[in-house]
Amino acid sequence: MIPAETYAPSFLVKVNNRDLQHGKTLEVTTVSVTDVANQADSFTFTIQDRNPQPGHFSGGPELKWMDSGEFDEGTEVEISMGYVDNLEFMLRGDITAVSASFPGNGAPTLTVRGFSLYHRLQRRRRREPFEASTDSGIAQEIATSMNISAEVDATDVEHPLVSPNDMTYAAILTQRAQRIGYEVVVKDKTLYFQKPRYLESPSPVLTLEWGKNLQNFSPSLTTHNMNTSVTVRASQTSQGQGTDAIVGEASGGDERVKLGSSTGPQIAAEIFGENPVLSEDHQAASQQEANELATAQLEARAMEFISGSGACIGNPRLKARMVIKLEGLGRRFSGKYYITSATHTITASGYRTTFQAKRNAR
Repeated sequence: MIPAETYAPSFLVKVNNRDLQHGKTLEVTTVSVTDVANQADSFTFTIQDRNPQPGHFSGGPELKWMDSGEFDEGTEVEISMGYVDNLEFMLRGDITAVSASFPGNGAPTLTVRGFSLYHRLQRRRRREPFEASTDSGIAQEIATSMNISAEVDATDVEHPLVSPNDMTYAAILTQRAQRIGYEVVVKDKTLYFQKPRYLESPSPVLTLEWGKNLQNFSPSLTTHNMNTSVTVRASQTSQGQGTDAIVGEASGGDERVKLGSSTGPQIAAEIFGENPVLSEDHQAASQQEANELATAQLEARAMEFISGSGACIGNPRLKARMVIKLEGLGRRFSGKYYITSATHTITASGYRTTFQAKRNAR
C-alpha cells in the first residue's frame, strides 16, 4: 500500500530568490533533479507557455515566459521537492541552457536546464601556485576564491610547491581527490572535499524492500580483472631522503569498511589467485602516506564489485553519498549499498526516484 504521505507530490522552484508557484505563477509540467557524487548536479524543468494577453492564441510576437527574462542563462535557481507540507531542498544552481517546443497541437513549452554551482569550478582556471601545501588546504583555498564555504576532511601531508599549470579548479580538485580516495562535490553553496561518506557513516539511512517501497533493482556482480592487492611505490630521491623507495601495500580485507562480509578482492583472490597492481606515485612523502594511498586505491577498485540501478516511490531523502539497505533481493544482492547518483522526477504521473548504487562486498 502506498503511504498516505506520498499521495500529493509537490515542489518549489525559486528563480533569483522569487517563488514561482505551480498553478499560480506558472504551469510546470515536469521537474527533475539529479544528485551525484564527483560531478555537477543537474536540473531540468518544463513550463507551459502562452501569450501574455489572456484569451489570445498561444503564439505571437512575444510569449509570457520565453521572453520574460526570468529564465535567462546564468540565472540562479533553487529547487525543493517532496510532498505537500514536506519539501526537501534539492539543489541550487545556474541556468545554462533553454529549449522550446512549438507542437502541432497544444501550447508551446519552454524547457530550462542547468547545473549546481560545481559547474563554476569547471569554468575557472588556475595558473599560479597555491599558497596551501596540503590537499585539504588547497580545497579550502579554492572555495575561498569562489566565494563559497567548504567542508573538508583534513589531510596532513604537505607537498612541495603545487603548480596547477592552467587547469580548471574542477580538474585540480578531481586529480588530488582521486589520488587519496576523496570525493569532490558542491551542494548548495558549499564545496565538499571529503572521504567517501560510507567510510564515515556506514549505517544505512534508508531501507528499501523489493515488492514494497523498492519498485525495481538490477544489480550486477563481477570479479573480472578485480585487483586483489595494490602496491604504491614512490622514490624518495625527490624528497632528498636517499635512493630507497617508499612502498605502500594493501590487500583484500584491508578495506576500512565492508558493506558485507566478503569483499570483491577477497573473493577474487580465493577463487582465481592473486591479481596485484603496481601504482607509481612519486609524491608520497612517507611510509604512512604510501600505505594510505594503497588502501584508498584498493577501496576504489573494490567498490566496483557490485553495482546496480533501481527505482522507488519518490523519496526526497534518497541522495548521493549515503548508505541505504536493500532487502528482498536474496542473500547475494540484499544488503548495504552506497548511492552514487539519485534522480528525482515529478510529472503528471507522480513522483519517482531512480538511483545508481554500488558496494564492495556481499
